[in-house]
Amino acid sequence: MALNRLSDPSAVRAALDEFDRIGRSAFLDKYGFKEARDYFVAVGERRYDSKAVAGAAHGYQFPSAGPLRAKAFSGGALTVARKLESMGFQVTRPTTVRGALPRESDLLARTEAEAEAQVEASGAFDPSSIEDARKKTFAAIVTRQGQSAFRRALLDAYEHRCALTNCAVEAVLEAAHICGYMGPKTNDARNGLLLRADLHTLYDRMLIAIDPATHEVSIAPELRESEYASLEGRLLRLPKHPGQRPSAEALQIHWMHVRSIREGQS
Repeated sequence: MALNRLSDPSAVRAALDEFDRIGRSAFLDKYGFKEARDYFVAVGERRYDSKAVAGAAHGYQFPSAGPLRAKAFSGGALTVARKLESMGFQVTRPTTVRGALPRESDLLARTEAEAEAQVEASGAFDPSSIEDARKKTFAAIVTRQGQSAFRRALLDAYEHRCALTNCAVEAVLEAAHICGYMGPKTNDARNGLLLRADLHTLYDRMLIAIDPATHEVSIAPELRESEYASLEGRLLRLPKHPGQRPSAEALQIHWMHVRSIREGQS
């Protein structure tokens, strides 16, 4: 079974990072898995569907082979759990009530739905809290734009302009990881692109990709009738300094993931 080849913990961590970044529903849809019932990877208070994580991790470790789909697993959830445990990850079974399955909000501490619920439940408008709210909003923007040193490196590399649109409005330029964030070592300019905020979101959601061979933009079919259609075939603007240019290997990993998604949808 292909799962036996999986051996790199960093590939699993990359999958977990992507899970956090795009959310549970999008992650499961992307890799073709249903919600787990029995085994979950546990990281602190967070829970991740073990089969989907293992399938995605296979693609990170073996870009040329790509992620494993649900039908590729022949050994069941317990086999997957034991494999992940052998790689140093904690795998748990949920506590259910009268056989009920755990709710998604119980499995993931920070999903988009929960974030929206927290905002809605935050209470009535309070003028006295405006300054505190302003600080929190600014902190959230900084976090989204990217770790400060990483973002500064990309601003320098791309001359304070979006790598795809040449947008020079620095307030909307964000530090996008080509491969998912897996710790400080991934905060290298070669693993990053300076993108306008909306393009960063599309890139993270695998709706746009960069061909590693030609550096041309490829957009998902669902964008072809949108304002983003003009991006198709556009060339990525490369930094002048060779040492700051995006890693071909990193672009290849993202590219292979996008191709596997599109092939699964066709």
